[in-house]
Order: sequence, then structure tokens, then C-alpha cells
Amino acid sequence: MILRLIALALLIYFAYRLIRRAADAFLPKPPQNPKAPDSQPIVPCKACGTFVPRDRALTDEHGDHYCSESCRDRLRQ
Repeated sequence: MILRLIALALLIYFAYRLIRRAADAFLPKPPQNPKAPDSQPIVPCKACGTFVPRDRALTDEHGDHYCSESCRDRLRQ
């Protein structure tokens, strides 16, 4: 009786592995190296020190970066 139980358990185990392997063959696989989103460098505002992405920062003729027009105008005065 115990041998039949062990044999049944092994049969169920191998059937599970066979079905799992067949299912893995048909399912789409995720990419191995997903592409990371492009990161942008951040720069500090010269007036207040707030960090902003470089493409959103305001830059003056000296190359200094500002987070807003009000910070830029504050240092011009």
C-alpha cells in the first residue's frame, strides 16, 4: 500500500514537471536585461540650492543654473 502511494506521488510530481515545462515553452519570456529609463543629470539652483533636471533648469550667459525665473531675477538685483 505504501509503495502505491509513493509511486502515485512520483507520478504526480513528474506530471507536474512535464506540464510546467510545456507551459514555459509557450509562455512569452521577459527580457533578460530590461532597458533602464534614461536618467538626466540634475543641477543645483544657484540662488536657492534646489536640484532640478538640467533640461528644465534656466541657464544664464555665465552657465549658472536656476530653478525658476524668480530665483534668476533675485540674484541679478
